[in-house]
Amino acid sequence: MDFEIKEAYYLHITQRCCKFCAMKKLILISIFSIFIFTVLPAEANVFVQNQERSGFNEPDRFELNIYPNPTETGRITLEMNNEEIQEIRLINITGKEVLLRKMEFGTPKYLLSLENIPNGIYFVRVKTTGNKTVVKKLVVASR
Repeated sequence: MDFEIKEAYYLHITQRCCKFCAMKKLILISIFSIFIFTVLPAEANVFVQNQERSGFNEPDRFELNIYPNPTETGRITLEMNNEEIQEIRLINITGKEVLLRKMEFGTPKYLLSLENIPNGIYFVRVKTTGNKTVVKKLVVASR
C-alpha cells in the first residue's frame, strides 16, 4: 500500500495486494489526521474577520487592546494599533447587546464609560473603518 500527501492536504491511498489493508488504511488515516491538526498552521483561533472576502490572504496584523481588564473603575480604554474604531458593541454572556457606540469618524483610541453596566463577563465587538471585526473578552468587576 502506497500513500502520498497531495498539495491540497488530502490523503491518496493506492491499494496493493495486502492481507491487513483495512487496518493499514485506518492507521494511515489516523497518522494523517494527527499531522493535519498538529503540524499545519491552524487558523481557527483568528478573531479577526474581514467582511469583504476577496481571496485567501495572510491573517491581518492588528490588535485591539482593552485596559484595564478586568475593570473596577467603570471606564475602559479601547485602542487599535493599525486600524481606526468605527463601532463598539458590548455583548453579555447570554448574547444580548447591552451597549452600542457608533463613531461618525474613526478613531484609534476611545474611552468607554460602563455606567449602569452590571458586573459580569462581556464581549467587546469592535468594527473598524477597514470593515474588519475584532472580538475580545471583558470582565466588569465590583465597583
